[in-house]
Amino acid sequence: MRGLVLAALVACGGGGGSGPAKETGPKQPDVDEKKAEKDAKGLVEEIYDALNRGKKDNLMALLDDSLIVLGPRKTDGLAARTDALVALGDTFDPKKKTVLESGSLDVVVSPGGRSAWAFDVIEVDGHPVAVMAILIDNDDIWQVDVANLGRQAKPKTIKAELEKQAIVPPGASAKAKVDSSASAAVNKFKKGLLDQELWGADLGSRSDAVVIGPATDEVTRGKKEIKRLWKKRVEAGVREAASGDVFADTTPDGQLAWVSAPVTRVADDEEPLPLRAFAVFEKGDSGWKMIALQESLAIDEPGAGTSFAKIVPAKKDQPKVEEPPAEEPKTKPKKKKKKKKKEVKVEDDE
Repeated sequence: MRGLVLAALVACGGGGGSGPAKETGPKQPDVDEKKAEKDAKGLVEEIYDALNRGKKDNLMALLDDSLIVLGPRKTDGLAARTDALVALGDTFDPKKKTVLESGSLDVVVSPGGRSAWAFDVIEVDGHPVAVMAILIDNDDIWQVDVANLGRQAKPKTIKAELEKQAIVPPGASAKAKVDSSASAAVNKFKKGLLDQELWGADLGSRSDAVVIGPATDEVTRGKKEIKRLWKKRVEAGVREAASGDVFADTTPDGQLAWVSAPVTRVADDEEPLPLRAFAVFEKGDSGWKMIALQESLAIDEPGAGTSFAKIVPAKKDQPKVEEPPAEEPKTKPKKKKKKKKKEVKVEDDE
C-alpha cells in the first residue's frame, strides 16, 4: 500500500502546514490556448516521469511554492512544497521500484491560457488513485497549484468498510482557508449540496466536464453521459451535507476557482457515505459554473467515520415538522352553590 500514501502529481505531506501566501502580480497577457494545453500536459507528464525515475529533486520548479494537497489519506492535507518533496523521497525511491502508470490524462485550459485543470486515474503499484489538479502558468512556467487525491475502491470493498464505519473523507484533518475571491463559487457549491440539480445543470452543459466518483471505474465525461448520471442521482434522492470546513481559492488569472469540503452523501436507499467533494469552477458571463467534480474517500480504522456519518442532510423539499402547541391544562368548572330557600311561616287565623 506504499503507493497509496503518495500518488500522482504530488506527495501528501504531514497534514498540517501551509505554504506562504500566493503572490499575485499584474495580469499576464493571454496566450495561445492550444500551446497552453500542450505545455500544461507536458508538466504532468514530466512529473510522472520524474517520479518513476526517482528524481524528486527535479520537481522543485514544477510545484507551486504554496502547493495544497488533499488526500489520499484522512490525515493528508495542506502540504507545502518542501513537505511534499521530503515525502516523495520515501515513496518514490528507485530502490523500492514504485511504478506509476497514467490511465487517461486530460487537461482543460481556461480562457486566456494561463491556468488549467487536469484529471487522471493512475495506477500506483497496481492500485487506482483518482487525481484532480489545478495548474497555473507562472511567468511562462507551468506549475501544480492544488491537487486532490483519492483512492478508488471496488463497490464491495466500500460496502464492507462502510459497515465497519471505516470510511472517512481524505484530508479531513486539514485546516481550511477560503479566499474572498472564491466566495461566489463557495455559495454555489453549498447550495448544490442539497439541491443537486444545480450542480447537474452546470456539469451537463459542458462537453469537457467530468465527474469522478469514489468507486473503481466511476469516471463520467461529456454532456450526454453526465445528464444520464445526474438523472439517476436526482431520482435516487442524492444529497450531501458539509461535515467539515470548506477550502476555496482562485487561480492568479481569476479564471478558475476550486472549492472543497468533507461531506456526507446519502440517498433514499443508501447508508451515509463520508467523502471529500472537490469541485472546479470556471468564470463566465453569468458567474461561476462548475465544470468538474471529484468525490473521493479514504479508508481508516474501524469507527473512524462514525462522527462524519452522523451529519446527515435533510431531503430537499422536506417540510419542517412543527411541534404541536402545548395544550393548556383543563380546569374543572366550579360548582354553583345551591341557595337555600327561606321557610315562610304561615299563621293560622283564629
